[in-house]
Amino acid sequence: MLKIGELAELAGVSKRTIDYYTQLGLLEPVRSETNYRYYPEESIEHLQLIHALKKQHLTLEEIRERLQLMKKQPAPMNEIIDKIEHLQEQMQHIQEEVLELKPLLKQLNEQQIKMMTKPLTQQGYALLRSLGILLGGNPFIYDFLSRK
Repeated sequence: MLKIGELAELAGVSKRTIDYYTQLGLLEPVRSETNYRYYPEESIEHLQLIHALKKQHLTLEEIRERLQLMKKQPAPMNEIIDKIEHLQEQMQHIQEEVLELKPLLKQLNEQQIKMMTKPLTQQGYALLRSLGILLGGNPFIYDFLSRK
């Protein structure tokens, strides 16, 4: 069990952040007989997961809902954090590759561009659909977009 200052130092956040997350129900302390708050060591992983989900532009309310779902069906937090961070890195890499490809495509005619980018378009729609399902969206919206 960790005191708030210890948790803050280990997780690299402020005590004020921990207080705020506790008030929102993102972190759950255990109260001692003297009413001190102690946090289980898993709170470090919770803070790492919160940080990763904030990078995905989720609201704190959405993060709280996800943490509650995870509590009902626990999964290894480190594995989730690693996978989210890996996906973010891959998406960043893809974005950089697309930016590098754009000036090269300008050298082709319209028919060549369509032929070369058709597989990317199909995979792009499939990726959008998968992300929509993963993030709790309606897959039918992504199906509709893929028909356009």
